[in-house]
Amino acid sequence: MQLIDTILNELTDNSLSLTSPLLKTKLLANRINNSTLLNWVNKELSGYKTQEELPEYRITHGEIVGDYINGNVKVSNHTLPIPRSDEAFDQKIRRFDVYDGVESLEQLNSNASATLVKEFSQPVTKVIQDVLSDHSNHSGHFTLLRTGVSVHGTFLQSVLNSIRNKLLDFMIELESEFGIQANIETLQSNHKKITTIMNTTINNNGDGNLINTGANANITGTFTVNKGNQEVLKKELESHNVAVEDVNHLLTIIDTEQPISNDNFGDKVNKWVYSMVGKAMDGSWKIGIGAAGGVLAKAIANYYGIGS
Repeated sequence: MQLIDTILNELTDNSLSLTSPLLKTKLLANRINNSTLLNWVNKELSGYKTQEELPEYRITHGEIVGDYINGNVKVSNHTLPIPRSDEAFDQKIRRFDVYDGVESLEQLNSNASATLVKEFSQPVTKVIQDVLSDHSNHSGHFTLLRTGVSVHGTFLQSVLNSIRNKLLDFMIELESEFGIQANIETLQSNHKKITTIMNTTINNNGDGNLINTGANANITGTFTVNKGNQEVLKKELESHNVAVEDVNHLLTIIDTEQPISNDNFGDKVNKWVYSMVGKAMDGSWKIGIGAAGGVLAKAIANYYGIGS
């Protein structure tokens, strides 16, 4: 089939963008009525929306870095010595996911610096500062300004290479199985076999996250949380799919302490926020990681009467 041959030629030329062979694969998937292939191509073109659907080749783990002031000295993008006491949680917080579509990834990759950083929210930064204070000899003059997960900039190229190689393997197997002269009718009648080929080439690492820059990055609450109103706070959090037991836990501790500043709550509340961000990372709380800290910080700040 001429279309498969054209896709193969484009995939073997590393100087060409992935957008063109993916668009042609989308056309092929439509012609042969293969929704499995079409679904994968659409996600690679437009980007992924949830952590659950993210493939493993778009996931890596990095180091926790931060900007801080220690006495009169300001240090930027420094690796922070976070103790690794809980392996499962450590993997969650160090996880770095790439959601973007290939066109965006190629643009980012062409301008990539030596490192990429996914920033944490201020409540998470505060908890990390508390953890560092508990496990170090830092004096009271040590202040974290910003934290995040840092990975090598070449990870973007690694993701693009994986997409190219997987699609190339799929097309080679397709041509090998059905021949270079295969027609649409033949491919349509072998739907199950093509899906099997796809599962052994493209999905061979299972279904599985750069920075979450999609629609989930910012979420505006439905409710305006009034100062000291637990019922409204509860409704606001539940509207963002926070589990009832997690909401109830917050309600039992939120009035036991007062915020230190507009973006720094008490220790108990900060740790609660930190645990919820962890749940966003592992998918047990259905919300974009980029949105998690902001949603919680805004609702809690409004409850304390310090929100903007």
